[in-house]
Amino acid sequence: MLIGESCTDEYFYGDCRRISPEAPVPVFDYINTTVHPGMASNVKQNLDSFGCSVDFITNDPAHLVKTRYVDARSKQQLLRVDTGNHVDEIFFDDIPPLDQYDVIIFSDYNKGMISWDLANRICNSFDGPIFVDSKKLDLTCFRNSYIKINEFEEKDALALPKNSTLIVTLGKNGARWNNILYPAPVVDVHDVSGAGDVFLATLSVMGTVGNIQDAIKKSVSAASISVQHFGTYKLTNEDVKNLL
Repeated sequence: MLIGESCTDEYFYGDCRRISPEAPVPVFDYINTTVHPGMASNVKQNLDSFGCSVDFITNDPAHLVKTRYVDARSKQQLLRVDTGNHVDEIFFDDIPPLDQYDVIIFSDYNKGMISWDLANRICNSFDGPIFVDSKKLDLTCFRNSYIKINEFEEKDALALPKNSTLIVTLGKNGARWNNILYPAPVVDVHDVSGAGDVFLATLSVMGTVGNIQDAIKKSVSAASISVQHFGTYKLTNEDVKNLL
């Protein structure tokens, strides 16, 4: 089961070759638009890449939209406009019986769908592996979990569970777990959007079928593949083959 908030990622591409005579801003000559599944939906499409069967509990992605304006020539992002900041909360009675699942994944962007109490109840009621990526400041609701968190979120966190495994992502420097650094390959970075979602999906799969050390290494590699592409990225069959 994957549970979390989804959005629609829109990319508006255009040419920016002159400055407006009305204000010191670039003139954006529109070319085209691409649309991608974002947030938890990006985790879902990457779990699909690994061939997982997933029950996906999420919101209508049209309720959260991230619109980016990008210079087509340089691939420089000029502006991001977010529409919507909150989705409806779900409750434990809305969740299917947990004993039918091998793994539970939280892709929690803290937009209101997953309350602290709901996460706490699910984690206390499930005996299998749980993988978490959450924007909550109090993460103590995610007991007995593998928690993926970036270095800035780790600094801002108010409370962490003592009996969970914390995996800290470090951007271009890879990831850290148990005071061990897992370095990332040197690649040309085009867009970091959704790289954490790719990391979470890979970690959830590889951490279930293998050991956590190898899972982190492969997750770092998968995220490094993602950042070489523009827009949220779905791992290809060739990517998965190389990871495995």
